[in-house]
Order: sequence, then C-alpha cells, then structure tokens
Amino acid sequence: MQYYVYGPYEMAREDGGLAISRRRDDKKAFWAAVDQGEKGLPEACGCYVLVIRGVAWYVGLAAAQGFRQEIFQHHKLLLYSEALRKVGGRAQFIFIAKATPSDRFSKPSKNGHRDIRWLEQLLIGLAIVRNDGLRNIKDTKLLREMHVPGIINSNQGEGRATSVQALRRAVGV
Repeated sequence: MQYYVYGPYEMAREDGGLAISRRRDDKKAFWAAVDQGEKGLPEACGCYVLVIRGVAWYVGLAAAQGFRQEIFQHHKLLLYSEALRKVGGRAQFIFIAKATPSDRFSKPSKNGHRDIRWLEQLLIGLAIVRNDGLRNIKDTKLLREMHVPGIINSNQGEGRATSVQALRRAVGV
C-alpha cells in the first residue's frame, strides 16, 4: 500500500481568524488550489491532518468518500474552530492520499480501506503524544490514559532508566 503526502494547504478563516470559513467561495478556492497542486486529490481517499502553528490539531480519514466531501462537515468545522480559538494561527491541511498499484489515487469505498483506518489511528497516536489538546475524541481514550515510561504520557525524568532507553532504541523512538 502506497501513500503520498501533499500540502500544507491553507484554508481561509472568519470571525476574526477564530473559525474556518464556511463561505462557499472560500471552499471553492481552497479545493481549486488543492486540485491545482495535485490533480484529482480532492476526490482521493486517505487521511488528512489539520495543522496550526506546525502542530496537528485534528486527524481524520476519508475512506467512504473523498477528501472534498469529508473535511468540511459541520461537526468537523466546530472542532477546527475550537483549535483555532485555543491557539490562533493559520489553518492548514495536509493530505495523505492512498495510491493504487498503477500509481493513481485510490477511489473511496464504503467496504474497504482498512489500511486507511489503521493509518488514521497511527497518526492520532503520534499526534496525541505531541499535542494532548488534539481535538479527536473517538478512539483516543486509551491513548490519553495509557502510561508507558519514555514512550507515551511519561512524566519528566521517567525516560532516563536504562530499560526505558533500551526500549526507545529498539522501537525507534
């Protein structure tokens, strides 16, 4: 399974910069820029990340429908706006698009793409380590509560033990 990374693409804001724009013209301009950057990407499937000030604030997937239909759903706009109110900055999206063996974008599918779901969980796990304010809620309880010294949710100084350092080297952290 091959994936390619595209972006970041900046989305217009409203309400003094504290919310993602809901205006049709702004969305149209956003998708035109994405399509110009990589033809066909708006209809592709894969994962996407909302980035503000270089930090991931939301990780999502587009498996049953393409990115264009997925990322500006009402409940997601609310999550993005929460993040913008918290930190301010430019709202950017990075797309991780799945490719076919012939190097074209994979099409969305209601029944398949278990790999996209797995990739989303991996990206959420990586993002939550860096930003405990990640707006994702679904399937994050374990990631937020699990404690493994030197790996996830460690307290300061816990990563110094020889055993923890050996584990970190072994798994490439």
